[in-house]
Amino acid sequence: MKKNIVILIVGIVVAFFAASCHKDEIILNPAVQIDLELVNSNKMLSKATVAEFEARVLVEYEYDTTEYKCTFIKKSTDTYIYDITRSDILYASREVPFHISVDAVIGNERLTGVSETLILGIEDEAILVSFALWSYYGGHMYVDLGLPSGTLWSVCNMGADKPEEFGGYYAWGETTTKSSYNWNTYSVGTELDSLPVLDAAHDAAAANWGYGWRMPSREEFNEIVTYCTMTWATRSDVNGYLITGPNGNTMFLPAAGGRGDGNIYESGSCGFYWLNSVYADDTQFAWGFLFDSNSFSETSYYRMYGQSIRPVCNRD
Repeated sequence: MKKNIVILIVGIVVAFFAASCHKDEIILNPAVQIDLELVNSNKMLSKATVAEFEARVLVEYEYDTTEYKCTFIKKSTDTYIYDITRSDILYASREVPFHISVDAVIGNERLTGVSETLILGIEDEAILVSFALWSYYGGHMYVDLGLPSGTLWSVCNMGADKPEEFGGYYAWGETTTKSSYNWNTYSVGTELDSLPVLDAAHDAAAANWGYGWRMPSREEFNEIVTYCTMTWATRSDVNGYLITGPNGNTMFLPAAGGRGDGNIYESGSCGFYWLNSVYADDTQFAWGFLFDSNSFSETSYYRMYGQSIRPVCNRD
């Protein structure tokens, strides 16, 4: 008898194949040995050229967790297999709810994922589980939308922990948030007027996140307009745009509004986001993009306003 459980989430797919076996454990039900295969189905694993890498795998029950160290070796362009000769042997107990989580670090990237709750029947001889591994670069989660440039967009705004959270508000060229946004509190002078794009010292994403993260350019914004589908949506009671890339992966931009003086304005109805270049015709302004339920377009704003930043990066 075979039982297949598949969770359809975009990203890297990890498949676990199990064969019947026995092992004495704290949980005394008959245990099943698990074999692992990692499939790079959506090109989220940027280090796909590495010959092998190590991952931490947890088999987690309600009152007990077993940790394993596993080595994955390259089988083909998109597949890594669990090397049982150099890894801990994995087991899961029958008839006890559990889930499996995977955590791998490759270079500056971290890949993590967790399955749904699983239960093996007493007669089950094999199990197939598929779930996504989210990718982090330099400690921050990104999404690969499948853009021609290969640009990766952060899953969250700067200062946010979830995609639907507003995050912080930054004046253009400043790298910290503050309580009031006007020309009297604006700390950047004319030294940035002639720069084609912000330098790292004045780019809030580069200054705070490092590892190649930066504020997006006009070209990178226009790339998502050209190649992606934008849909006004509500997520966790927050309005914003769901951006769907050519490969089917998505990101959510919340309508966080903006800040002038000490007030937040138009949150829930509009999004105001900075790009990394000054408006050459009048350097009091800088480029950004604006959206509401009816439009999604590039525009310019006074540099002193507090607005959202959605960082981008490229793989090594």
